[in-house]
Amino acid sequence: MHVTIVYDFLCPWCFVAKRHFDLAVARERPADLTVEWRQYMLYPHFDRGGHDFLDFFRSKYGETLRVPMWERIRAVAEPIGIRFAFEKMTRGPASLDGHRLVRWAESRSPGIAPRLIERISSAFYEQARVIDNDFLVEAAAAEGLDPAAARAHLEGSDDLEAPFRETQAWRAAGVTSMPHYILRFADGHEEVVRETSTEVFADAFRRDKALQSVAA
Repeated sequence: MHVTIVYDFLCPWCFVAKRHFDLAVARERPADLTVEWRQYMLYPHFDRGGHDFLDFFRSKYGETLRVPMWERIRAVAEPIGIRFAFEKMTRGPASLDGHRLVRWAESRSPGIAPRLIERISSAFYEQARVIDNDFLVEAAAAEGLDPAAARAHLEGSDDLEAPFRETQAWRAAGVTSMPHYILRFADGHEEVVRETSTEVFADAFRRDKALQSVAA
């Protein structure tokens, strides 16, 4: 099976979906699985320097910050080990430089993307870290990349437009929300998964295994 994962750091459901996917992979151990991570910016207009994460929610829900969406996502996330710290977040990033770092890192160390995405997402959503260039360099170094080279890339202008172009291409293809998983099975047909769970992915892996057995 080949899986194309379209993701954005500013989508908390993408973090949950990744955990569902990882748990299903660990359970079913699908053979010949290949995964391609593709970038998307839900909010391409956000200031690159970040924004006050809680301002919008305070204006809509008041100082108590009783946000129904947060309650819904926590109900799904906590059983799979994710503890969202929404109320502690100070600066919300634009996802541009996170995407640029992952793109750069993957070109130098193929296969690193899911580990780096996990590290950045966990820091933002669970630890309420500010996702600025200092943190992104720290994350790159923690994954074995040269921190000086990572900083030079982030502070440079290479591939600044790439995440925008990729977002536009996905929008033109009809993708407007996250998460978005495209599963290509052994017989060549594709299925799109938008509402994820560990069992949804596990079932897909089992069905693909059955198709491979028929083909053999």
